[in-house]
Amino acid sequence: MNKESKKELTEVYSRYGFEFAKSYENGNVLVFTIKTGYFDNADIVPLTDISDTTTAFNDFSNAGFACTVRPVQTAGQAESQLFKGFFSVDSILERLTHDYDKFTRNIVAPFSASATYQYINAPYRVNGQIGELTPADEVASRLNTDKPTLFLVEAAAGFGKTCTAYELVHLLTERGDYLPLFSELSRNRQATIFRYILLDEIDRTFPILSSRLVQTEMKNGRIVTILDGFDELLRKTDEGGDFENREPMLETIGEFLTGNAKIVLTTRRTILFEGDAFHTWVEQHTDDFDLVRIRISEPRVDNWLSVERLQRLLDSGLRIDDIANPVLLSYLRCIDDDKFLSVSASPHLLVEKYFDFMLERERIRQDLRITTINQQKILRSIADDMIEFGYTSEQRDYIVDHIQRVNSRILDESLLAYSAAERPTKEEIANKLASHALLDRSRREPNKIGFINEFVLGHFAAQIMLGTPDWLNDDLRFIEPAVVSYQPRAPETRSALWQKLRPSIEFLPITDQIDISLRLTGRIEFDLSNDEATGLEFNQATIGGTHKVKSFQFNDCIFRECCFDLTNISDVNFLNCRFYGNKITRSESLGQIHVLGAIGDQDFIDDLLASNSHTEEEISPDRQLILEQFVLEKFWPVGRETVTYKHRPIKGVCVNSGGYSTHELYSAISSLKKKGILREPRNPAFIEINLDEILAIREILGRTVSNGK
Repeated sequence: MNKESKKELTEVYSRYGFEFAKSYENGNVLVFTIKTGYFDNADIVPLTDISDTTTAFNDFSNAGFACTVRPVQTAGQAESQLFKGFFSVDSILERLTHDYDKFTRNIVAPFSASATYQYINAPYRVNGQIGELTPADEVASRLNTDKPTLFLVEAAAGFGKTCTAYELVHLLTERGDYLPLFSELSRNRQATIFRYILLDEIDRTFPILSSRLVQTEMKNGRIVTILDGFDELLRKTDEGGDFENREPMLETIGEFLTGNAKIVLTTRRTILFEGDAFHTWVEQHTDDFDLVRIRISEPRVDNWLSVERLQRLLDSGLRIDDIANPVLLSYLRCIDDDKFLSVSASPHLLVEKYFDFMLERERIRQDLRITTINQQKILRSIADDMIEFGYTSEQRDYIVDHIQRVNSRILDESLLAYSAAERPTKEEIANKLASHALLDRSRREPNKIGFINEFVLGHFAAQIMLGTPDWLNDDLRFIEPAVVSYQPRAPETRSALWQKLRPSIEFLPITDQIDISLRLTGRIEFDLSNDEATGLEFNQATIGGTHKVKSFQFNDCIFRECCFDLTNISDVNFLNCRFYGNKITRSESLGQIHVLGAIGDQDFIDDLLASNSHTEEEISPDRQLILEQFVLEKFWPVGRETVTYKHRPIKGVCVNSGGYSTHELYSAISSLKKKGILREPRNPAFIEINLDEILAIREILGRTVSNGK
């Protein structure tokens, strides 16, 4: 082993806390020592096959060291061996496997003793393209890249973020190539500073190792960081939510994204990851790390149910799309045949039958002498307390005490149903209820309890909303679950919740307002003006019609089988949207429509653009030149010798427009695209400057020729 290789080997041992102690055999045997508490250890490393380690072993054994002779190895081999030993890889993988088994068992156990868990792969997109694997496989397939990578796994409330996180952890534990650092952030709402939360997770998972050593292995890529429920921290930090207030979190993540680090965040779709400021932040770090964005859509029912069960539901007249909720689909998939026949006979009562099934089963499982109606009252009282005091999980003692205080009469009545010999105390009944199948212990903090999933939380939260006169609360932690829970119900039931929520959602971002309106009514129930919405899916909706859309922008939205009434659409931009099976009912728009970065039915897109012929205003050549200069200066700022940015987000180019209208700037971008000066990179939300056209760029900007581009 040469001098440089010895130096690398010494550096590896030093990183793990060893000191170089002594060399033997003319430098062909190296001894590294480490002292941990009461124990002194020595690694004796022969550098050739014929190196004699006897003297070194005897010397350090006599000095009180526990000695281990390591075989001849490279620095890389030594690092792998030290990593496996120090990080207790086998025991951590075993614990993670146990956690996965427990998590999946808890999902199916309430339905049937014979039910088995299976991860259902809902449709998803990765960086805007249709995914062909599973979200977990998409992440795993990119872990061996040399560049640090941030993975965003996004889904609506209740649509598989945590299941996907667990599936990724399980996949990695099975393969054994990487060690997952896994945390459910949704269960930790105490801390608000992301750096401290991450360091806390490191200390909790690796309590005997230095944080610096763990962070080094994260950056080396051996430890894959998986943080589930990142959006919970965003809500905790600042409900107002502009990017500047949240940017320190992402900057902290960026600090860890060096070397070969891989960080996975699961999150609801949130304004933090949709705004132009985020795209600009990502572009500023393009050379530092990659961003892989995976968006999970609603599950397809036919992926969950057998052909026979699916056909029976269709024959019953049930609208299959209405039950595309993982909780209900798990129920329909796992219950036995007799129960399924009963449910399919009255599909309009599906949700009620789900809760009756769960509550009746709980009566038997825990010998609860409490009716299903009274169980619902008790669980609703817990949800009511959560909404009032703003929490989603709390200490078990608190929940038990709440059950006793608020539901004393129900508990007293239940005690009368027991014989004197077997009658439990009121506290024992409350403890049974705190272990209810619809409640769940936090996997991070076992003493904390919350509802088992957002569908269940939403069921009780919606009951409270509907039963409270003049209800007003804009906390999405409860509004979103209520919407998810009521989406599969009858139209009149959904409409009632919509009317109750309408005053509250006016305080929410417009994207959330539209999403709630679509889920509960299937329509946009208000005018859209002077704002923008991002990441929505419109299915069989009317755009325009009775509600006007004016001076509005749709970003990264999907429109399927929608009707566009252009007479009520004016000055509207569609950026990076997808169009499938749509139609235009009335085609004379009142104002301009711009479509940039679109995918889908080209004939429909052309028809949208053709409507501009009725409204397009002539731009003078002089003003057109000024507009094109303004756009190009976003890539090549005044005072810079060369082009500074190769890519820019379209929205970023068109903000702070210096008095120019968005439509004028979009027109300038379109003109520059036609000239070949700008082009569309892989991400349609961005535009790229074509340096092959540098002479044309200089001519438009009036820049003098320099030696470089």
